[in-house]
Amino acid sequence: MDFTVYVALSLVPLLSERQGAGPVMLALIPVCSGVAYTITAWQGGRISDRFSRTAVARAGLLTACATFAVFFFATKPWHYWFGLPVVAVGLALFWPALQAAVADESCPRTLTKNLGIFNVAWAGGKGLGVLAGGVLLDPVGRGGFLIAAAIGLSLLVFLPRVPTGGGRGLALAPDGATVPRREAFRVSALIANFAAYGLATTIINLYPDLNHELGRGGVSYGVVVGAVFLAQTASFGLLAAFPSWPYRKTAQIVPQCLAAGGAALMATGLPVAAVLPGAVAVGVGLGTAYFASIYYSLHADASRGGRAGLHEAILGGGNLIVPLLGGTLAGLLRAPWAPGVFAGAVVLAAVALQVVTLRRSRLESAVPGGAAAEGSR
Repeated sequence: MDFTVYVALSLVPLLSERQGAGPVMLALIPVCSGVAYTITAWQGGRISDRFSRTAVARAGLLTACATFAVFFFATKPWHYWFGLPVVAVGLALFWPALQAAVADESCPRTLTKNLGIFNVAWAGGKGLGVLAGGVLLDPVGRGGFLIAAAIGLSLLVFLPRVPTGGGRGLALAPDGATVPRREAFRVSALIANFAAYGLATTIINLYPDLNHELGRGGVSYGVVVGAVFLAQTASFGLLAAFPSWPYRKTAQIVPQCLAAGGAALMATGLPVAAVLPGAVAVGVGLGTAYFASIYYSLHADASRGGRAGLHEAILGGGNLIVPLLGGTLAGLLRAPWAPGVFAGAVVLAAVALQVVTLRRSRLESAVPGGAAAEGSR
């Protein structure tokens, strides 16, 4: 599914740039989808708590892929603005339902493993989709949207009709964490994911402007941006293979700091080979933030669809706000490097907020009688 999505969504900014879009117009691309996604995702997840998760996912799949096919007829940058909110609604139905279904089918011993497999699958598709979108730009142009739609619609054959939903999943163990500690890590991971996806969407939609300024083509864009998401995929695999990382502050914070530095490196005019380490660092930070957010959101025994939907809604908020501000800054400064630097600074600010959140939780747990109170909940 994410291969389909990111073939299409990487072609949107690349074709928009060729059709005359500047940094502000490129920044408006994720705004068009971000508002709709943020509003719909939480409710989409809650709908899947009441009805069949896979039926909700099917409806989202059809909505998104039909809109990709319509994108074939877009000839101006603003044409995409009408379809992107529809795509966002489809994806906001699809992802929370599927994520909650993964948790429903997991037991205490397999949640980390199953989420790891899920994350590797979608992230691998995303990285390869971005790469394919860049490669398809010159030979087929808008025809890439039809390819994406055809691949996506074929998934209806593979998506099973399973009447899962309504919070009937298996109970999950506390994983050694008290209820307040679990909630503090969930809040901090949601903050991390907001900033991480703001950075990710800034790269996808605004890196084309810097890429063009440096005189590079679609292949260079695909290699650099694809490396970000392939590194994210690799980080998912490592986190799934070493399941001792949940509820450890260092495992969450350090990769995000590296991602901020990687974003600054990507914003330079250095050769592609020189910025690839920065792209890898960004990908590792994105992977850590996302895995933490979805794990802590689904590490619960009730309302998994709603919690997954909130995870996706906050992700959508990052997609909306950070690229818009970064693109506006680039337009004011006439500096195509500014969005990446700004998004990296947002990640560092989010790190500071997470440290405060986790420290406050630890101090509250240290209050006399706190451990007993926590154990009784």
